Amino acid sequence: MRNSDRLAPVVPIVVAACCWVLGSPALGVDLPKIRLEPCGPPEARQDVLCGSVSVLENPQRPAGRRIGIRVEVLPALEGLRSGGAMFHLEGGPGIPATGARDFYLGPGRDYRRGRDVVLLDQRGVGSDGLHCPALENRGPLDDDYTPAAVTECRLALERRADLTQYGTWNSAGDIDLVRAALGYERIEVWALSYGTKLAQVYIKRFPKRVRTAFFLGTTPIDFQPPLFHAANAQRALDEVFFDCQSDRACRSAYPDLRGDWQRLLTRLDSAPVRVAIPGAGKGEEKTAEIRRGPFAEALRNLMSTTAQQRRLPLLIHSAALGDFAPFLGALRAGPSQFTEGLYLSVTCAEGAARIAAADVGPVTTGTFLGSYRVTGELSACGQWPRRTVADDFFAPATADVPVLIVSGDADAVTPPSWAARVCAALPRCRLIRVPHLAHGPFDLDAWTGGDCLDRLAMDLYRSGSAEAVDANCVTKMAPPPFAVAP
Repeated sequence: MRNSDRLAPVVPIVVAACCWVLGSPALGVDLPKIRLEPCGPPEARQDVLCGSVSVLENPQRPAGRRIGIRVEVLPALEGLRSGGAMFHLEGGPGIPATGARDFYLGPGRDYRRGRDVVLLDQRGVGSDGLHCPALENRGPLDDDYTPAAVTECRLALERRADLTQYGTWNSAGDIDLVRAALGYERIEVWALSYGTKLAQVYIKRFPKRVRTAFFLGTTPIDFQPPLFHAANAQRALDEVFFDCQSDRACRSAYPDLRGDWQRLLTRLDSAPVRVAIPGAGKGEEKTAEIRRGPFAEALRNLMSTTAQQRRLPLLIHSAALGDFAPFLGALRAGPSQFTEGLYLSVTCAEGAARIAAADVGPVTTGTFLGSYRVTGELSACGQWPRRTVADDFFAPATADVPVLIVSGDADAVTPPSWAARVCAALPRCRLIRVPHLAHGPFDLDAWTGGDCLDRLAMDLYRSGSAEAVDANCVTKMAPPPFAVAP
């Protein structure tokens, strides 16, 4: 039965939980309610239902300020089966899960066969979230966290939010309130990057509420962003260099790729490079200044997908010859996708607070990024309000929940060793490594057999067992080719 038949006629829907059982908030807490209304595109109006759940900003203050958690439900295309909903938990922290709507309306539509898909924006994300225009509108070649921009952001947000309340523990509680409001007994979880940390904390708090979980780009609860950004990016870049030399077309096009890279870094170390911006009209003199630190961070950000990694040899070779146009053309246009106020609220309390000055050198020395990113973020966190996080928060999840973890060998953010550590603590976990796969799944349409990862997740949800998942399709996956100059 199509979901349009299940919901006709089109009317606003009010959903409330009928009961609380093990893992839910204590008895006596008001049951949350949510009003869902069709909000999809005109051609598929009933394919998306939107609403908001009101939660306490500080759960320890029942009479305190309340905030809204944005929720979108894409109803099941067929009757609900066990695990009536899949909750999509995004990365960041600070990236809205509701941005995945089009995927589940289109190529990811099969996820909705037998289950609703719930897109839940983490507290602090959304139109009224903890946005920092001065940080989010910076250019990709600007410094990430200038003191003046961080101060401007902090002062503006403190007027309307208690920034110490926007952390992973409270966000996990919000997930369960939304689950209760929608009336699901147990849920499936799909999580990416930081979303895997949030999922692990949710599993720790509410183990009886999770039927299965699928993780991609997995991070341990106790990781310390951005301490290991430089080391993880260097490991992935070294793999790109190795793969290029192992590929006949790439090796032929760039026979001295490591030499190109060293010449490029030497030039940037000597002085900033000023280059013309591609696309500038005649009579308009537009240039960009490329400095070593922002260049390295921008290049690290270009390593989030395999397709982007496969363009790096071309970008590096061209820049080494003085042509920075391919590099500039690959950079993001428009504002950052992160909600920076939330990002700092989470990472300053749960990551930076546990980084000592002596920790930085040993894990950044000898990397192309060096200490640039971690130094800038530690400076920002020095003036950011943060709560004290108890030591037991950082303990790994150990619940008896089937978890399937997919880890890319070329992940420049969360390496396979992290996934292995998370999986080792979970008694019903299975780890699958994918050669050449980077951090994000956003280029799988450029792979041969790129639909394999979705098939793995849906097989997990159908079977309820990580061990029962047929992973043979991984052996048939092939990454996109390297980009080579004509």
